[in-house]
Amino acid sequence: MSSLRKYLPDEREKSEIKSEVISRVMSDVFSYIKEDDSYLRKILNETVYAEIERWKSERDFPLAQPYLQFFKSLRKKLPHLYDNERKYILKKIISVYMDEIQGHFSPLVYYLATKVVPPGLSFLLTSFSISSMFARSFRLPSIDSHLIIHGNFEKIRKLAQKGTIILLPTHVSHMDSPIIGYVVYKIGLPPFLYGAGLNLFSNPILGFFMKNLGAYKVDRKRKHKLYLDVLKEYVCTTLEREYDHIFFPEGTRSRTGAIARKLKMGLLGCGIRSFIRNIKNKKPRPKIFIVPATLTYHITLEAESLIKQYLEDVTREDWVSYEDEAFIISRVIEFIKRIVEMDMKVFVKFSDVFDPFGNYVDDEGNSLDPYGRPIDPVRYVLKDGVVSEDFQRDAEYTKELASKVSETYRKDTFVLSTNLSAFVVFELGLKATEETDEIKAITLMEGIELDIGEVLKFIDIAKEKFIKLEQQGKICVIDRVKGKTSRSILDTASKIFSKYHRKPPFILSKDKVKIENSSLLYYYRNRLVGYTSLW
Repeated sequence: MSSLRKYLPDEREKSEIKSEVISRVMSDVFSYIKEDDSYLRKILNETVYAEIERWKSERDFPLAQPYLQFFKSLRKKLPHLYDNERKYILKKIISVYMDEIQGHFSPLVYYLATKVVPPGLSFLLTSFSISSMFARSFRLPSIDSHLIIHGNFEKIRKLAQKGTIILLPTHVSHMDSPIIGYVVYKIGLPPFLYGAGLNLFSNPILGFFMKNLGAYKVDRKRKHKLYLDVLKEYVCTTLEREYDHIFFPEGTRSRTGAIARKLKMGLLGCGIRSFIRNIKNKKPRPKIFIVPATLTYHITLEAESLIKQYLEDVTREDWVSYEDEAFIISRVIEFIKRIVEMDMKVFVKFSDVFDPFGNYVDDEGNSLDPYGRPIDPVRYVLKDGVVSEDFQRDAEYTKELASKVSETYRKDTFVLSTNLSAFVVFELGLKATEETDEIKAITLMEGIELDIGEVLKFIDIAKEKFIKLEQQGKICVIDRVKGKTSRSILDTASKIFSKYHRKPPFILSKDKVKIENSSLLYYYRNRLVGYTSLW
């Protein structure tokens, strides 16, 4: 039960959850049938059509052929079915979805992921030269030393005893899932349930761990109502059973490198729905606590393919080509190796805690009004004095929560040497092109050479502006950046970019900064876009 339990649902409980979700979704469908006796036929027709279209576009995916065969056979049967037969088909489809969605949890793999893999990875990434071993006094580099975790962990652990946690990290990379999962373990919380894109389970490294660490599958190409209802009901059912969750409310990884201004609210709204049901069912720990977390990297594993997708408008969905860096083992190892080798840090900052309505929560789990006074969150879900769901009302509460979470992402982002240098070089390159359209300017600024003195001057200006913003609580600036000269900041960024990217955003000469890869420059600059201007 919440942090009182050690592991995620076992096979027995998974079977119970599946039965409960099937019952709830079918009950919802039957409630619509009372108002429209053609509703069941409509929802089945919509589902069968959407599934066939969805898998026709992805024929090479392992699930495509079985699903196509199943739904094409249903298409032939549907016109000839009686209502009772349609109800049976509905139940069968929901069951199929649940078999796909539900994850598996292996205590052995969890032990490997938290106790064996980190030191083993450190060992593999160690340079075995005699000099480096003596320099380290035979100590292996620690992965932990490259994770800088900020936040009130004691408060989060305490609240996990009083209710259920929904952790909302930003989504930069496919590395986010293993990193945030490991961070949850490091701060003393049990494993969380979390959703991962269906495509990721084909990744040889990530797929193995996700299949065994409780990740549930989310197919973001399915937009039809029945699938989304099953997915949301699964999340609500497990929240009500006090299983903590990780959601990525941005939905997909940021293609531009910027923090999303608009969050996806589908699963986010499950917090209110579960809270209402907990109150109705008189659960001993009914509260749901929302904890945003912001991840900031010096470099991003898939930066090249992400910005390429965005600029070519290949897709805005989180369905990646197998040429994506996250699917290339050597690139994943190279990414981690560079982080260790160059002593780069990954910053994870846990924000303050909200209730599902966007109110701050104190250490005792009390919701607070804007003046810091305790309030009863039950009052938000009363309708004519009775606790009940109201779609429009609850959607507005979820919008308010999403706005608060988005604000915390902005203020909890870290200014690093890489994003600061990219910000300045891009802005100067943009000015040099005299083009107001940034996308057009990306092509125009390729190969432009900037005076290094000018770049250093504006790095100092930008740094001071970001430090002032930090003093106002609007962003975070790491101490390394505060204490470095502009030349040191620029040199560090150039070295980091050049070590990982085959064609880095910019290269340095004695007196020039040459824009070498303007697309990547745009990607890394975007992390700091919208905070301030150089001019």
